[in-house]
Amino acid sequence: MLKSNLGHTMLDNKIKSVAELSRKVDISRETLRKIYNGQRLETVSFEIVVKLCDFFKCQIKDIIEYIPDKTQE
Repeated sequence: MLKSNLGHTMLDNKIKSVAELSRKVDISRETLRKIYNGQRLETVSFEIVVKLCDFFKCQIKDIIEYIPDKTQE
């Protein structure tokens, strides 16, 4: 399962809205909204994740985190 940590990372960096982040990183609001809300995270391009990591100077897990499914053990 993939989990979005974008909201926490935005808060830690005093970014108040998806619209503000969109303007600063030149990524569409719709794409950022999907990441923020944890929708269809498996379709987010690596390029977008790297761009966000570069902006926030953070690790990938600070944007999207992989959580193993315990039922598959």
